[in-house]
Amino acid sequence: MIIRNNRKNPIAIVLLVIILVIVKTAIAAPKGYKILVKLKASNDTSLLLAHYYGNKQYLDDTAFRNKQGYFEFSGTEKLPEGMYIIAGQSKNRYFDFFLTGNQQMEFSCNPNEVVNTMEVKGSEENKHFYDYIHFIGSKQSEIEPLNKWKKDHKEPNDSSAIVTARITQIDKEAKDYIREFYTSRPSFLASHFVKANNEPDIESFIRKGPDGKTDSTSLFPTYKEHYFDNFEWNDPRLIYTPVFTSKIDNYLDKMVVPVLDSLEKDIDRLITLAAVNEETQKYLAWYISLKYESSEVMGHDALFVYLVRKYLETGKVGWMYPSVKDNIIKRVNTLEPLLLGKPAPNLIMLDTLNNVHALIGVKAKYTLVFFWESTCGHCQKEMPKVIKFYEEFHKPFDLEIFGISGDTSLVKWKDFIRKNNLGWINVNGHMSLNGNYHDIYDVHSTPIMYLLDEDKKILTKFLLTDQLGDFIRNREEAIKKKKQVK
Repeated sequence: MIIRNNRKNPIAIVLLVIILVIVKTAIAAPKGYKILVKLKASNDTSLLLAHYYGNKQYLDDTAFRNKQGYFEFSGTEKLPEGMYIIAGQSKNRYFDFFLTGNQQMEFSCNPNEVVNTMEVKGSEENKHFYDYIHFIGSKQSEIEPLNKWKKDHKEPNDSSAIVTARITQIDKEAKDYIREFYTSRPSFLASHFVKANNEPDIESFIRKGPDGKTDSTSLFPTYKEHYFDNFEWNDPRLIYTPVFTSKIDNYLDKMVVPVLDSLEKDIDRLITLAAVNEETQKYLAWYISLKYESSEVMGHDALFVYLVRKYLETGKVGWMYPSVKDNIIKRVNTLEPLLLGKPAPNLIMLDTLNNVHALIGVKAKYTLVFFWESTCGHCQKEMPKVIKFYEEFHKPFDLEIFGISGDTSLVKWKDFIRKNNLGWINVNGHMSLNGNYHDIYDVHSTPIMYLLDEDKKILTKFLLTDQLGDFIRNREEAIKKKKQVK
């Protein structure tokens, strides 16, 4: 006899309800993206849709005006969540907006007066964002004439006190509004964007003296320490907005002492802060490594080497683009021996008479490694300066030039040396006895110069003669003062 249990299983019922809700939601949830734009008083027949990615913008879609006057951007797959741009057919930017979970929305505005005419449908996030922009703009309009009045009336009186009080009130209203905007909508990317652009409140962290007054020496260190308090590191969507890289650049370029030890320490700090989210940390490491690999500041390529060696090569931080890993490591291997302070790689080459010359064998306090070509326009322009530089610094500063020509025609090379009376060591890069100088010294154009000290360690690289003279004089003066102190 089979005994049946007629009681309904409450767990099964709950699961069934959940499954039905999920299925219904999946069916109801709009797929892909559909963005309608209507521009009033515009002659554009097409618009562009683009997104931010770090400090760059990338095109996503193009839309053409239909008979109803709308531009429709649409696709079957959702776009990455972030901040997007609507631009005209001449690539002139009209407005920005946020694209997050729901990607079905409509915008209508006059492109000549976006903030005051913007109408948003289907996106609460963008509606609130444009309300925010409008409010802040109105407060700026209020405060500008008051600031101008204060500038024109510097003598303190009752009127200036009233104006100052009103400025303080407007500033408080704006700050309160901003704080309420991002605290009341914590899931919005727009909130995280606005919050990240907002200055940190450091008042409670500033040291006070015995008299209760602010310790002015603590202002900058405190501001720097709390600079990222309003930055949501755990939201990788910020990578797809312009605020991410602008915050990083401002911090590293303006708030850190521009010497390697300090920069390495603060790079470590940033990597640690970003560890709360894998995607954020990977992008940060990628961005900083590229920033310093291509830095125009002499010696900062050492930071590229530092970051790759410490974090990426070891696997402490994942690779943003694993496919380029080998190329990045190869680049590090090229640059590392050429960092400032490193012993210069030796070059062994033949001169015009086929005599062998080794770079490490040059006896001089300063050695200028000079890569050039007789047919190079920039080299021809620089050469008179190099000749004059050699005449001025050869004997007084014990300077020698190790000139490496990239000429493939030995006849033209020798003719150029004779015509210009180049009295330094002249060798040809194609007559090398120890490898390709392009690879050894990372030479991809000319002229290129490396200045070495008496121990053949690299003092400067990529400076030209206009800067080298000052560098040597300043170094000699520093050496002289150091000896006097001793």
